[in-house]
Amino acid sequence: MALIAHTAQALPTETLDQLRSAVARATRPEQLGGRSPYHYTFWYSLATPPRNIVEAAVRDHLVHHIPAEVRTAAVGVEWWLGRLAPPYASNFEFGLHRDIGEDPETGRLDSPMLSSVMYLTDVDDGPLMVFAGEPSPEAQDREFVFPAENLYVTFPGHLWHSVGNRADVRREPPAAPEHRERLTVLVNWWPYQPGDIAAEPMKQVAAAYDGSMYPELRAAVASAQISS
Repeated sequence: MALIAHTAQALPTETLDQLRSAVARATRPEQLGGRSPYHYTFWYSLATPPRNIVEAAVRDHLVHHIPAEVRTAAVGVEWWLGRLAPPYASNFEFGLHRDIGEDPETGRLDSPMLSSVMYLTDVDDGPLMVFAGEPSPEAQDREFVFPAENLYVTFPGHLWHSVGNRADVRREPPAAPEHRERLTVLVNWWPYQPGDIAAEPMKQVAAAYDGSMYPELRAAVASAQISS
């Protein structure tokens, strides 16, 4: 069974351009003042109007690129922004998405039904690596995908994953040194709203988006139906 599902050309060109521009501006190092965008996640209930261009993209487009059973069961998404400069794998360890709180029905610590990445730029390095079992650089039961503009990828939310090096998967360096930024929007699909307890290194988890952080996303809203 494939670990990673791919959807090319996931967004209309206009939406992609607006989203990429907004994410690039919102995640500028000087804008974040030393904060990492990976340490701040936001919650969007699918039953409510989107408040920014990320949530509009989720509602209008990405929801159509996930399995029907996830689309039926999901009540919302946890989203965050990604920006990596080369070397992309530096300081990016193996990860596993989990709820710091607990499922209100079962009391268990759960993972999202589905994890996903929306790639906004082409990069000839920094592949996403997803592992069927315990993660390691030598693991054989794994899949990888390189960042490609307008590619949306999904994988089961309980699986270990990481950002790797080209040499890890292709046994060769890029044809030329890579200087481009690796821009992404990351989306976890949940059947309930996860807890908002932020354990280090996280600073904010599944928080309500109010525009105080990433106002560029609200300014870039591409739909007249977005609420202010």
